[in-house]
Amino acid sequence: MSKKLLLDSSVIIDFLRIKDKSESLFYKLAFENSKFLVSIVTHTELYSGKSIWENKIAYDELGIIFENMEIANLTREVSIDAGKIRAKYDLDLIDAIIASTAVQLKIPLATLNLKHFSRVKNLKILDIK
Repeated sequence: MSKKLLLDSSVIIDFLRIKDKSESLFYKLAFENSKFLVSIVTHTELYSGKSIWENKIAYDELGIIFENMEIANLTREVSIDAGKIRAKYDLDLIDAIIASTAVQLKIPLATLNLKHFSRVKNLKILDIK
């Protein structure tokens, strides 16, 4: 049975940038047959890079990555909780929404940005050691 994980943009960006894809966390998790979800803000964040719009290969590669991935929409509950997380832990708004999405879905967050997210008490972060 595959485990569900919410991916932070750092995991996908690392996969796109790294030369040896098999060394990336994204690749390793996909090999473990994990079911990936992303927050709608992560989806938007990744499509906001200039290189995606200037490089068809990068655009196509990102499309392939998202093809079989569920996108978690911003709900009222996520929004309220994100506001609380932002106020309590002084996270930027995007990270607060991502953290709240994982908390509300009750699934771990896979991130390479442990510094920001590790402060959030109710958030389960995937142990990547």
